[in-house]
Amino acid sequence: MSTQQLRVTFQPSGRSVFVLYGTKMLEAAGRAGLTIQTPCGGGGTCGKCRVRVVSGACDATPTEQQGLSADELAAGWRLACQTRVCSQTVVDVPDSSLFASQQRILTDSAAARGELRPAVRKRYVELSEPSLADCDSDLERLQGAVGPFKADLSLIRRVGRLLRRSGFKGTAVLTDNTLIDFEPGDTTGACYGVAFDIGTTTLAATLLDLCGGSELAVASRMNPQVSFGDDVLSRIQHASNSPENLEQLRECIANAIDGLIEELCLQASVPRQSVYEIALAGNTTMQHLLCGLDVAQLGAVPFVPVHQRGLLLPAAELAAAIHHSGRAYVFPLIGGFVGGDTVAGMLAAGLGEADGPTLMIDIGTNGEIVLAHEGTIRAASTAAGPAFEGARISRGMRATRGAVEKVVFNETDIELGVIGNVEPIGICGSALVDLAAGLLETGIVSTSGRLLPPDELPAGLGESLRSRVRAGDSGQGEFVLAETGGGPLALTQRDIRELQLASGAIRAGISILLREAGLSAGDLQHVLIAGGFGSFIRRDHAQRIGLLPGEVDHRRISYIGNASLAGARWALLSTDARKRAEQLARTAKHVQLSEDPEFQMEFAEAMIFPERRRQ
Repeated sequence: MSTQQLRVTFQPSGRSVFVLYGTKMLEAAGRAGLTIQTPCGGGGTCGKCRVRVVSGACDATPTEQQGLSADELAAGWRLACQTRVCSQTVVDVPDSSLFASQQRILTDSAAARGELRPAVRKRYVELSEPSLADCDSDLERLQGAVGPFKADLSLIRRVGRLLRRSGFKGTAVLTDNTLIDFEPGDTTGACYGVAFDIGTTTLAATLLDLCGGSELAVASRMNPQVSFGDDVLSRIQHASNSPENLEQLRECIANAIDGLIEELCLQASVPRQSVYEIALAGNTTMQHLLCGLDVAQLGAVPFVPVHQRGLLLPAAELAAAIHHSGRAYVFPLIGGFVGGDTVAGMLAAGLGEADGPTLMIDIGTNGEIVLAHEGTIRAASTAAGPAFEGARISRGMRATRGAVEKVVFNETDIELGVIGNVEPIGICGSALVDLAAGLLETGIVSTSGRLLPPDELPAGLGESLRSRVRAGDSGQGEFVLAETGGGPLALTQRDIRELQLASGAIRAGISILLREAGLSAGDLQHVLIAGGFGSFIRRDHAQRIGLLPGEVDHRRISYIGNASLAGARWALLSTDARKRAEQLARTAKHVQLSEDPEFQMEFAEAMIFPERRRQ
């Protein structure tokens, strides 16, 4: 059955989501794209996830009564990891409770704590006009007011005219100490940048005010390159067939990026000409295709990229229609398929700064895994495939309206959480993990991943659950979630195999990195789950299917949201962050999983689901 969902609105962002009754506020925030700090792993002991429920507050839990004062409780303060949604709710989330929030971006840089230092800066000046007694050149006159800078010939050709048209009063625009424009009047308050996460399946972007660091708009869409293949190897093969194909893929992603810029600017009523810089993070293939670089060598051992260091280039070369002299920063790579998105995630998470072994996993079409231990950072990439993002699943879809995003197994049957409170039309990755975990717990699916036929189901299984198992039109077994106008919405045996492949690839990569570091899973002090999909999975369910190591105490597992996008934001707001990103990329050890003689064995073992928990 499908249960009516409740709207939760988060302030000051204004983002709203629909969730099931009883959903923890922490999970609801993740659905809204807000990652709340949980250093204690959601145990309610650290008090770092404080939120104020403006309306629709539930009664305080015993843990909240111990950790918060009576006055705070009366004012609506709750712990996001403890309080649940029990009605239509409005919640205020303070900056101090957000992980990788603006506050973190501005204060946690190891290189420059507490400083907002974007590459782009503006300076309003009122210059004296030239005279017989003061005949300095135009550029020298301007440098005397704003300090030394470089300028290219195209600007030098125009600067004299710009100064005189403005009466020598206006705003100098500089980026990385290069003068790129002189604008009439005081435009110092209009300075913007756009950060991008270029994913294999999805694109995400955010518009930032570079003056104060605030986020003004957020947008996302499918990566249109999926029409040429839903994984990087398919796109590498397509692009390698001819220069025309490579240009086709480059133009495809460039148009999507330009479209996102347009969407963001419309949302925030910001003119494109006031966007002076963009920062882009993606995996190695995505960044190569974006820049129009040859990817043929990425399709063969030893998977060597054309470049590894970060790129700073005119935005026009990426066909991004921002300020005519705007710049684009493309993140550095670590090696092979461990690309700029991983470096950006490491930057946002402050990887290597925490005490004890720390594992970061970005769960997506390409699973990136990073292990920091005793001053050494090891990084690897594994082809998980697009199952977690709904692709290659018979009724899979993205987490949009109509998608089943949560499956709850109760004592007799299941409850579905559907985005938008509409009839379900498909299932997204988070619900896929929920469903697989529940089917394993009830014994409907074996540890080998076999969906048992009706005559082999456990004797004690309830009739409602038993009735959902049947043979589909093709004759293969399936588990029916709901009957819809478009036919039964079901999970098939093939879907389970796709999940095993995706989960097993990531789990095998984790095992290899732990082995290289001489660690066991139980030694991990912190496990950070990154990525848009990763924010929505339930920790215990991910451990149940073997995606995450079961030996890790769930309190040590934290969600850090779209860390790639957070790192790209940081790169826009701080030149010191860019230096840190370059340092991380150069010092991280790239572990080539395909070259490890034990990877196939680890992969085969990880394909097997963990044993069913004892009741």
